[in-house]
Amino acid sequence: MIKPKFFESINEIEMRVHSAEQQIQSIGNAERLILKLSLITIARGSCSMVISPGHLKKGYSAKLHIPSDRNVIEAVLTLPQEHFDKLTKRMSLIADRAVTAKITLDKTLVLDHQGCLIIEDSTDALITDLVWTFSLK
Repeated sequence: MIKPKFFESINEIEMRVHSAEQQIQSIGNAERLILKLSLITIARGSCSMVISPGHLKKGYSAKLHIPSDRNVIEAVLTLPQEHFDKLTKRMSLIADRAVTAKITLDKTLVLDHQGCLIIEDSTDALITDLVWTFSLK
């Protein structure tokens, strides 16, 4: 990796929810949230996040993919049904207010002096922590 003269190493990415949709598939009884987020920590780009409920033995499952050929980060998460329902309810109650997400990764990313992400090849990382912040009345 080429390191510029001035760089910053991060393992957290903060994002603001731009839009949220809930998809419910009649056949198969499947549902998911599809979020479009704008990046706060990184100067350019956005994030497409798909959240599905699932039966997990422990916690949640979450992965992040950063393609090298476009500036849309892709996140896929599976949450326990209870957490998925709570998130969906909270999102629908305050749809017109700011919602942010802060993810912590198992990898370190490098930003240049303008805050742009520097990668040579597509990168995959595990999301080790996810914190949602909702505005209150």
